[in-house]
Amino acid sequence: MTDISPMLATPGTELPRGEGWVFEPKYDGIRILAFADHDHVALLSRNGLDKTRQFPEVADALRAQSRRAMRPFVADGEIVAMDGESPARFQALQSRMHVMDQRAIEQHREDSPAALILFDLLMDGMTSVVGESWRSRRKRLTDLLAARGDDGTLRLTDVSEDGEAMLREARRREWEGLIAKRADAPYEVGRRSRAWLKVKLERRQEFVVGGWTEPRNSRAHIGAILLGYYSDGAFVYAGHTGTGFSNASLADMYRRLRGIERATSPFATRPKTNQPAHWTEPSVVVEIKFNEWTSAGILRQPVFLGVRDDKNPREVVNETAVAAEAKSRSSGRSSHEDDTTGEARVRANGSRRVAASAKTAKPAKAAKSTKATKAQPGKAKGAPGRPRAARDAERVAQQLQEMEDDNGEGTLTLPTGTLDVSNLDKIFFPKTKHTKGDVMRFYARMSPYLLPAIAGRPLVMKRFPNGVTGKAFYQQKAPDVAPPLVRIEPVSDEGLTTQNRIIGGDLATLLYVVQLGAISIDPWHSRTESIQFADYAIIDLDPGPRATFERVIEVARAVKLSLDRFGLHAVPKTSGASGLHIVLPLGPHVPNDGARMIAELVATDVAERYPKIATIERAVKARPPASVYVDFLQNIRGKTVAGVYSVRAQPTPTVSTPLEWSEIDDDLDPEDFTIDNVAERVRKVGDLWAKGMKKPNSLKGVTGGR
Repeated sequence: MTDISPMLATPGTELPRGEGWVFEPKYDGIRILAFADHDHVALLSRNGLDKTRQFPEVADALRAQSRRAMRPFVADGEIVAMDGESPARFQALQSRMHVMDQRAIEQHREDSPAALILFDLLMDGMTSVVGESWRSRRKRLTDLLAARGDDGTLRLTDVSEDGEAMLREARRREWEGLIAKRADAPYEVGRRSRAWLKVKLERRQEFVVGGWTEPRNSRAHIGAILLGYYSDGAFVYAGHTGTGFSNASLADMYRRLRGIERATSPFATRPKTNQPAHWTEPSVVVEIKFNEWTSAGILRQPVFLGVRDDKNPREVVNETAVAAEAKSRSSGRSSHEDDTTGEARVRANGSRRVAASAKTAKPAKAAKSTKATKAQPGKAKGAPGRPRAARDAERVAQQLQEMEDDNGEGTLTLPTGTLDVSNLDKIFFPKTKHTKGDVMRFYARMSPYLLPAIAGRPLVMKRFPNGVTGKAFYQQKAPDVAPPLVRIEPVSDEGLTTQNRIIGGDLATLLYVVQLGAISIDPWHSRTESIQFADYAIIDLDPGPRATFERVIEVARAVKLSLDRFGLHAVPKTSGASGLHIVLPLGPHVPNDGARMIAELVATDVAERYPKIATIERAVKARPPASVYVDFLQNIRGKTVAGVYSVRAQPTPTVSTPLEWSEIDDDLDPEDFTIDNVAERVRKVGDLWAKGMKKPNSLKGVTGGR
């Protein structure tokens, strides 16, 4: 009977609230099938490893319980370390899992006692109960444990039919997560079932080690471990971490990996590392906590928690992807496991995600990061159709981080070649301590969205070689000497002056511009192949010296009403400074003068209807100081404003971010959108710029709209 395997839960992202579900804590321990028959006891992990010797107090408690109940049983549960009367974190159990020395085992029994928390029953006496419902099995288990000992070694898991209440309790007590179970479901031996859903409150899961890098400076044994998981039989690279180790755990990990070293990479695609790599057989499983998955499928800020000898390496998958895939497959089904379709759901990992985001943010405005994800919550769009670009971008960002951590310079390997970068550790934003490397990494990660927006457009640089508080200067002309990867072409401006200019559209050119000290990416409104035609018209809302941002919001709403009257549509975006940009997509062959005329039409309409708050007066001294200048004169060949997703040279590294019109409300604050949270926002709400630019405005009948 000891060759059976436990029922497994499917990773989930939401807790269902429909009828027929019950909820249990997800404990942070070792999953165990407990076999008890009077004097004979076995504690088998999911991987079939016998843990009876390591946890003698649990084995003794099971023997005693079988005698008291006067029958054998097989139960499912979790061995946990105890901190007083409460289950502790997995790290507290780590030191006991692999001990074989009897004296050390007895010492652990005294110093760090464990408990077995039982949550299911497979055999009751000689009767198999796996075909019975959860409710029936739960009653049997409760009856079985009714006369258990009072030392607390055997415990019955908590259970509730109120998912929201248990979720609040989980957050308060910092549990690993929750398990949702169908109350009418049988126990599916050895199967992963959607009748059980596991939802983790913090992002953590197991990964398999595929190698390590050599240490730097005074660090001993290992620099970082290289992590992976299995997908359709392939071993996929997920990132690396050197964080979370003690000196002892570094030595232990080195001992484990040195014995399984191999000559070739085990990963399906060999990862690039900043230090020499040693490859291993993918057999050591570790538990990792992390902030998020990047759009390129790489872990962000992973931290080592411990080794998991109780897990089969081949069963380690990307749990987030599995959960999303399972949810997608289940949508529209009519079976009992999907009868909550359309009902309210509880987002179990929402608050932790916000907290993690706040922890990674720099000090300035970190607490406001939730605002940056307001538009269309939950519709994570990523970069549709551009997964390779996203993976390339994340690899580049990782290279930049490693270079900044090392000596602040190096040679980037890009999809198109190599690019030298330097001074990555130079502080560009003294108030928040963001570096040149931070700016470059932001642009690298945003490149799948930004590069299409600036492709083929001349770029104007305002260079800040010593950061935002240093001296700055504009540069229209491309440097006389530039790396061969950088795109440079002769372009004529409004005055027909032709000079070589940097042309946007590829990652090398984008990063080169930042390497020169540019912070904002300011593109022309037209592309080189149609330089006389504008792709969009811009209305720049520029507040006067006494105008508040609330006044800017008022005027933006007035612009929206005017657009509606004319039958036009536009994408609003923060300027990244004190104003807003309203951008109207245009069809082909609209000359720059035509773009200016359309913007002027709307601006004039707004100024005439709302003269107390809006003006089109060009002379600064003649404008009411509390009014907003509705500027339509940016629509001239060669003129620029901060481009979409551009970092701004402000005290904090704000970003010019596209918005939904519904976000332009009294709570809007342009400082909510920074290099610390805009990439996450775009992954959640989608690329609002690309979406808004797809449909050009029809200009028919515009002049008759007033």
